[in-house]
Amino acid sequence: MCFDATTSLVSFVSGIVLSVIVMSYGIAMKQQALAILAGGWVWVIFMQWWEYMIWSNRSREMAMRMAYVFNIMQIPLLYFLFILWSPVSFLYKALATLVIFVYVCIMSYPNTSTDVRVSNHLNYSWWSNQTRVVMYFLGLAAIFCLLVRPLAWSLCCVVTLFVLLGLSMAIYGRQGVPSLWCFFAVFFPVLAWLYAILLKNE
Repeated sequence: MCFDATTSLVSFVSGIVLSVIVMSYGIAMKQQALAILAGGWVWVIFMQWWEYMIWSNRSREMAMRMAYVFNIMQIPLLYFLFILWSPVSFLYKALATLVIFVYVCIMSYPNTSTDVRVSNHLNYSWWSNQTRVVMYFLGLAAIFCLLVRPLAWSLCCVVTLFVLLGLSMAIYGRQGVPSLWCFFAVFFPVLAWLYAILLKNE
């Protein structure tokens, strides 16, 4: 992520462990949305592995290509997981599907570079187009607001993700935001877990 190889590796390992713990809790407590989120979030956490590879200069070209694939596919993967078990109406599912379709089109054309520039942070070339950045977070918001229930928990989660984005921008401006956001996102399943506990106790 935005510091060094060691931080990325530690973030990757701790992120996987935390996600598995939260997923196990969700399954045990029959909190389906939490379990699905934590399980799917493992894919998001894997960005830290590819960042570790890039920082440490190991199989750099392959790592940059895999970082691109894992980064771009986060939204379609979460959409796929949630829509399979979503309890919402057909209309909400159709709207979410439309948003994700537009997302895939925007991310697919035109083809972009998979370069990652390294300075004091990692800068992904594929996020240099601001339309793609907006579409990423629009897709994320659509998944949570249209497909994920209970709605109060879903809104807490999506607001948290946007707060993490704002914090990333406050620290790095527009440079390195995706990388730092991915670092913050390592801890997101734990926050989602806390929301689930708090809202259940209301």
